[in-house]
Amino acid sequence: MLNRDYVNGLIHNDDAFTFLRCDRSSPAFWELKKKEVMAMIRQLGCPTLFLTLSAAETKWSELIVILTQVLENKVITLEEAENMSYEKKCDLIRNDPVTCVRYFEHRLKCLWEILSAPCGPFQGYELVDK
Repeated sequence: MLNRDYVNGLIHNDDAFTFLRCDRSSPAFWELKKKEVMAMIRQLGCPTLFLTLSAAETKWSELIVILTQVLENKVITLEEAENMSYEKKCDLIRNDPVTCVRYFEHRLKCLWEILSAPCGPFQGYELVDK
């Protein structure tokens, strides 16, 4: 860092910026994601509908029931899962991320089936890419 030419080279070549590409909160990460979306638009055309989805594990009582059964070998009801403390839910989620991801994928598949159903909300229109 004491070499001024080295620092100027980092700034000029954006190397000081791009090493943070893996950090989700960095401008470099979002710059990379923006480029990926622009490439998709070039290849597929302008989207008419764009969805961004995220998991809400602590709100999904069915997932909490599954995690309790898998991790603690204990069967609970949906009502017990709803009344469970937030901290306990977070512990369950943190201890089995694979089950959480698989459950999220399951919910995405169900959503896709609804969206692409012949009598679904886009009836008469073809969904090209997901």
